[in-house]
Amino acid sequence: MIKSPIFYMGNKFDLLDNLLAYFPKKEQVDLFIDLFGGSGVVSLNVPYDNIIYNELNENVYNLYQKLANVEPDIIINHIRKNIKQFNLPTTEIVELSKSNANVSIRKGEKEYYEMRTKYNETRDYKDLLTLMYYSFGNQLRFNKKGEFNMPYGNRKWLDELHSNEIISFYYRSKVKKIKALNLNAFDVLSKIKENKNQFIYLDPPYSNTLAIYNEQRANGGWTIDDDNKLFEELNRLNDLGIKWAMSNVLENKGVKNTHIEKWAVDNNYKIIDFHNKEYAALGKGSANTREVLIVNYQPSFEQYNIFDFIDESK
Repeated sequence: MIKSPIFYMGNKFDLLDNLLAYFPKKEQVDLFIDLFGGSGVVSLNVPYDNIIYNELNENVYNLYQKLANVEPDIIINHIRKNIKQFNLPTTEIVELSKSNANVSIRKGEKEYYEMRTKYNETRDYKDLLTLMYYSFGNQLRFNKKGEFNMPYGNRKWLDELHSNEIISFYYRSKVKKIKALNLNAFDVLSKIKENKNQFIYLDPPYSNTLAIYNEQRANGGWTIDDDNKLFEELNRLNDLGIKWAMSNVLENKGVKNTHIEKWAVDNNYKIIDFHNKEYAALGKGSANTREVLIVNYQPSFEQYNIFDFIDESK
């Protein structure tokens, strides 16, 4: 398994062993579609030969394309140059001083914001990658103008580790020859016709959690209405005999997504619980999260649980 250099909310690297155990076998799949591709970590690690990676967020899509197609040395050397130019930390990060307002100033914080200003003027993806290694939670976030606005995270570039991740990403991408798309997921789904050897994996935004898709609902973030629209498409694919698997969260911070569980149970889809697995919501741990995989087929690895939906009116 290889990691993606793109740190993305809901990244599935820690769940890959669990996910792949329930995916159809290689010989059963002619085309794999990673519908909400994100960091690309699923596309890079599945065993299939014909793969489509789709990501709607243009900034994330562009990062994926550059990492997959630009020689790693060009990217790594540019990051090192940025670190030297802006004097960003590469060793243990400690409190540097206090301002007149008695506010802590961390080593590299001032320099980080200077570089963030530079990136928002030039939009050089190599600068964005550099910022990501120092941002809060190593996360990506953009405002309405498309400007990167993640605060400083008191983190650092680890030269050997992070260089190897960039190199591995590049060469794995070359071997797998993944086709990348920058489309709305519903547009992709609407074009899928009957082909029983297709397999679609979905990791949509979770309607009751914070994520890059729905952090600002006023900007058209993912809602329960989008969930229900997605369910209609998945039911259609199921009627066509097309296999799919969807990651989702049935409970987070005490809020239950009962509409997801009811839909799955009513349609006899299987709910696979990933017990004791953390969902990294902005670095705050699992927050009593119930992360699941919902599938419309009989997995070859049969360790799933189907949870009965409780009608509280009875």
